Amino acid sequence: MSWWWAGAIGAAKKKSEEDETAVSYQSVALIIGVTGIVGSSLAEILPLADTPGGRWKVYGVARRSRPNWNEENRVNYIRCDISDPEDARAKLSTLTDVTHLFYVTWANKPTESENCEVNGKMLKNVLDVVIPNCPNLKHICLQTGRKHYIGPFESYGKIETHDPPYTEDLPRLNYMNFYYTLEDILFEEVKKKEGLTWSVHRPGTYSGSRRIV
Repeated sequence: MSWWWAGAIGAAKKKSEEDETAVSYQSVALIIGVTGIVGSSLAEILPLADTPGGRWKVYGVARRSRPNWNEENRVNYIRCDISDPEDARAKLSTLTDVTHLFYVTWANKPTESENCEVNGKMLKNVLDVVIPNCPNLKHICLQTGRKHYIGPFESYGKIETHDPPYTEDLPRLNYMNFYYTLEDILFEEVKKKEGLTWSVHRPGTYSGSRRIV
């Protein structure tokens, strides 16, 4: 399937001959972190005509202005600082047609305590706007990673960690972890909308490219 192949190679592009004005979208994605490795790949794949659930209408959010290379993607680009609740509300509250939220961003701070505080606020700011304003919202996808099982860098050598293979039913480590903070916020917020589903993805490694300019 070409949608899978596009994702596998990361940079594949497919031109559609369909008239954009005639497209009826089954699914509408909001990608938070659209200029990152995962966000960029989603922005390439989702608008393709044969993507499952598609073709998708895509909103892409990032803190910086739209880079030139991102203009190749058929994405409604929104510059927004989600760490600022007022900016998040102003920029995201009008996106009432979103059906799927892909949260694939994070902020790196010197300590894990700061990571928990800052990243938790970022996700909460987004969910506080999207959940009540998107009546057709069906699913929230949160990406975290392998540190869910091995802990943050500052904990290495200080705590007992799990041995591989890592499975989803392993208990949390006895150390603060902003991935746990994000999950707790997600679990609490989805309760506010009946039928809203969620998924958490914890990749150990992913490959791709992220252009800086």
